[in-house]
Amino acid sequence: MGKPTSSVTTAVSVRIPNDLLRAVTEYALSHSLINESGRMDKRGQPNLSAAIADLLQSALGLSDTEQAPPSRAIAKHCCVRKASRTEAQIAAEDSDLEAKVTAIAQVLSNNLYDAIVQRLNALPDNLVTVQPAEVVTQTATDGGLQQVPKHKRETRERILNAASRSFRTRGYSGIGVDGLAKAAGVTSGAFYGHFRSKEEAFLATVVAGLNEYRAGVEAFQANYGENWTVALVDYYLSQGHRTDLACGCALPTLSPEVVRSSDSQVKSAYQTGLLQLAETIAVGLTTGTETEKRDDAWVLLSLLAGGVTLARAVWDETLAEQISAAVRRAAIVLLYYRH
Repeated sequence: MGKPTSSVTTAVSVRIPNDLLRAVTEYALSHSLINESGRMDKRGQPNLSAAIADLLQSALGLSDTEQAPPSRAIAKHCCVRKASRTEAQIAAEDSDLEAKVTAIAQVLSNNLYDAIVQRLNALPDNLVTVQPAEVVTQTATDGGLQQVPKHKRETRERILNAASRSFRTRGYSGIGVDGLAKAAGVTSGAFYGHFRSKEEAFLATVVAGLNEYRAGVEAFQANYGENWTVALVDYYLSQGHRTDLACGCALPTLSPEVVRSSDSQVKSAYQTGLLQLAETIAVGLTTGTETEKRDDAWVLLSLLAGGVTLARAVWDETLAEQISAAVRRAAIVLLYYRH
């Protein structure tokens, strides 16, 4: 462990993403809590000392004092070493201390985050015309049902749609919160009023994308009867779908991003959605045992997603058509001649 933490605010500052700091700075500027000249510090980071001092004080007041011992006690604990201690004992003490500091930082940053978001949620979406609070839906909360104003629901949907297009075309690492907010036509502060982080928006995008695919499969089953699989394959491998990266199927575009994600919630949600999608396909198949239908569903999903990925990756449209035609033949053989 390096230099001991001498201030709890230092621990907090490294836990808050820069895009959240920028959002709070925008809020502070718009409410004259800081001026433009004091917006950035010498390291190029948002200077929030004047903007959210009251929020930090409130967050500290809400924190669990048993979980957050005074920083002087931390420093004292870190500095007291007996000459007789072995290197292993010292390393163990350092590890234990680092865990305690991390826990303190997490408590403080969570409380600070909640205080910030509470303030931001009180603001109207700057780029949205605030309509009368027409209630169109309700959401469940711990205390029962909470009425959701129409403009709030529409703003969330707009942000989610923009995130979906952006993550599919630019990848997870290719865009930040500021870019997502701009694509949705809202401020970064408004973004944080609906999603706590870019990670949470990505999770919602993955869930929505897989649900969208499943709904599409159900629509083909309802509209095309016994020939729904051929209709689905033809659509999926068509030039129109291949070239529509932003609004095309989420499976080939978001799956690689899920693979690279270190968020267990994302992987868990992806697996759940994928299982539901495969089950929907299997239920609609007419030949084979239940096990064979499930296997065929996995093969079909893999063929279509892989085929579209390869066809999208090549620059020669003639080759893209050859790949699509070959995958189509394989899918037809699988569905009609395997059993």
